[in-house]
Amino acid sequence: MRGVEIITIPVYRIERGKYNKQKDLFSEKVMFGGPDGKFKRAYAKSDRNWYFNFKYHLDEKFGGSWEYNEIIGYLEIYILGNQVRAQYWQDNKKRIVKTRKKQFVFKTHKLVPEVSFDRSPTNEDIFDVINECISDCKQELKGRYLDTSTLDRLGPYINWKELIKNENLHN
Repeated sequence: MRGVEIITIPVYRIERGKYNKQKDLFSEKVMFGGPDGKFKRAYAKSDRNWYFNFKYHLDEKFGGSWEYNEIIGYLEIYILGNQVRAQYWQDNKKRIVKTRKKQFVFKTHKLVPEVSFDRSPTNEDIFDVINECISDCKQELKGRYLDTSTLDRLGPYINWKELIKNENLHN
């Protein structure tokens, strides 16, 4: 039995800011590096169209947008009984680098030890335990970025007790 699925969280190779900084450094080096960099910089100021088109081309060559393209895995959070558990799926590469060719494979049914809540929990108790489980996963996946933004926005407003009760009735 799998339990009640709560949320699937994308796991990114690196944080958005770090990726964008690397992308900007790449563009800067290609555009304005070398002995003619001063001339190119002056030309970029005079012809903004050239600059924006070339920058767009270099951004795409680097790897494109961070969103979705830097995902290396997924963390599935679910509740089984009074335990919050996490399954992990990751790209099947031995070495994770910036790439656009992925194939996800199952890694583990239990990334971290399950975290339990009381038999008569409040919605806040359940949400706190879910966040504790995710925090443990962040420790296990050091250097990776877990995008919990959807859960952070919606979690406090979800009636967790009703969700678990209704899902258990349907299973």
